[in-house]
Amino acid sequence: MACASAALVVPMRASLRVTSAAPPARRALSKRTAVTTRAAAKAGQGKSDAKPRPPPAGESANGEPAKLQQTYTFHTPGSVQETDDVVVFAHQTDEEASKWENSHVSHVGDGNEFPMRVGVVIGEFHNRLMDRMLEDARVAAVSMNATLDEVVWVPGTYEAPLVVEKMLDSDLDAVVVLGYIEKGSTLHGQEMGATCSLVLKQLELEYSKPVGMGIIGPGATAEQAETRVAYAGNAMRAAIRMARFLAKPEVQ
Repeated sequence: MACASAALVVPMRASLRVTSAAPPARRALSKRTAVTTRAAAKAGQGKSDAKPRPPPAGESANGEPAKLQQTYTFHTPGSVQETDDVVVFAHQTDEEASKWENSHVSHVGDGNEFPMRVGVVIGEFHNRLMDRMLEDARVAAVSMNATLDEVVWVPGTYEAPLVVEKMLDSDLDAVVVLGYIEKGSTLHGQEMGATCSLVLKQLELEYSKPVGMGIIGPGATAEQAETRVAYAGNAMRAAIRMARFLAKPEVQ
């Protein structure tokens, strides 16, 4: 099975909607919120004069998918998602094929090009990184003959599930969540990631529609996040493949 990033380009739908979750009515700040707000404002002082950084190596540019590093400390890259090599599984070789003559072996999403419609829910908190991830997701959708119908920006990953549920309850075929839960000095990010992961999987099963997980972290450093922009494209390709599997008449 070849990598899903084949250069099949189709025009995007003119009806693509990009929105931001509307902020609620202004409320009186609690003591804790006020302290947090003042601390955030203080931390942001002086940043306006900072020189812009050059585009990272993992950035999607000129319609090309982002690249992932190919060496890891704790695991090896998955050849299907992370390389451009033609992938051949053991059951597809002449030497092994006979073992599977009486079995039906398939890979989800293969054998059809159903024009899937996908929505994206993306966190605003790390907007520069998210801009690049959104572009990588868009490139992946185009390469797989899918349409990116709606993009909704939310304050952060923790706010994503509510919008994901609304998208799943529409005529979209799949939803992809993009975000970055950074490494902090407490376990706040781990708690957030564990909660969102569980809720998003429950929604996926409830609506029987794929939810692609394009979230970096929790516990990822800024340096690690810079080399993982391509997680967005991976999540998009996985969601589209699953949606096409579920669209097959024999599965419904």
